[in-house]
Amino acid sequence: MEKWIFIGILFFLFGCQSDKKAQPETVSTRLITNIEDVRLREAPGENSKVLSSLPKGTVLYDLGEVSNFTTKVQLRGIQFDEPWLKVRTEDGTAGWVYGGSLHFTMSDPSKLATLLMEKRLQTLFGKLLADSIRAYRQDFQAVQSAQGFAAMYRKGTTLRDTMVGLMEARIPVGDPDERPDLFWLEQAMPSFVPQLVAEGTIYYLFWDYKQLITKAKATKETDDDDFVNLAMAIFPEDSIEFFYPVWFMQTWDYGGSSLLGRGLHYKMLAKMDEALQKSDLFAPEIMEWKSLLVNDITDFNVTYWEAKEKIVAELDTIVTANYKILTAADKIALQTRRKQFEMPVENKIQVNQQSGN
Repeated sequence: MEKWIFIGILFFLFGCQSDKKAQPETVSTRLITNIEDVRLREAPGENSKVLSSLPKGTVLYDLGEVSNFTTKVQLRGIQFDEPWLKVRTEDGTAGWVYGGSLHFTMSDPSKLATLLMEKRLQTLFGKLLADSIRAYRQDFQAVQSAQGFAAMYRKGTTLRDTMVGLMEARIPVGDPDERPDLFWLEQAMPSFVPQLVAEGTIYYLFWDYKQLITKAKATKETDDDDFVNLAMAIFPEDSIEFFYPVWFMQTWDYGGSSLLGRGLHYKMLAKMDEALQKSDLFAPEIMEWKSLLVNDITDFNVTYWEAKEKIVAELDTIVTANYKILTAADKIALQTRRKQFEMPVENKIQVNQQSGN
């Protein structure tokens, strides 16, 4: 019996040592090259010996050393001013690469990722705007109430509009193969998705409501949940904000036709009205969506996908619904438009665009 007890103890001890040896080492920050032919150099600086040329998408691991100087480099039309980083490739080769050629994550930001993000934002947008972007990230992480969520959402929207304007003015439009990679902005602005629009010539940042619903559900109130759910109904395509909401069909890069007559306008107005009656915390945003919807019905420049009969039927339903969200001016405009649809040709209204006529 004693022999077997002794063998059992030895097995336990050696088993524990084996488990201890199997514990993985601390994983360094993972970086990915975001352009082709990134030079892996022997030392920091553009004049150092090139060890190899790395293709776009190469995985690298930070070795914890950063150059004590930065270098101004033009990459795909954008001026970067970033340090050099010592890294290791997956095959074990160590060397230095330029920070501006790398993609990194801010989901669990390391000191290195934070350093690179701040340098990159300051170079592209200036220090004041970079500070505002950092403050937005902090506010996003700190949201604990529906009121805090609303303040964060409005700060993010204002920042987005400013950033998009600067990007449009500063980023050259040229060969698509030489277009700068700005998709790293999703790391700088959580819950935003960078996309190329206008035939791939302009970067734009759209709200990702799938990410926002998680943040909204973490608060004790339901005002923010209702708001995000409304947004996801208005932008059902991947729950990502876009220029064209659910009641409009995009048929080319810069436009399309209203889907009035399919019941979508009526349905969305009902959702907006219900959300606004429950809480006015997001009244500015809801009223803006309402104005877009009403303009989609009443604007003389809009064309309509469905036939006259379906359009008139939905308009009758909307006019008689007595939505509280509609102002007196809205109701007059809708009633006037309803009469005009009785004679679309005479009123120069293009209906039934689906027919191709």
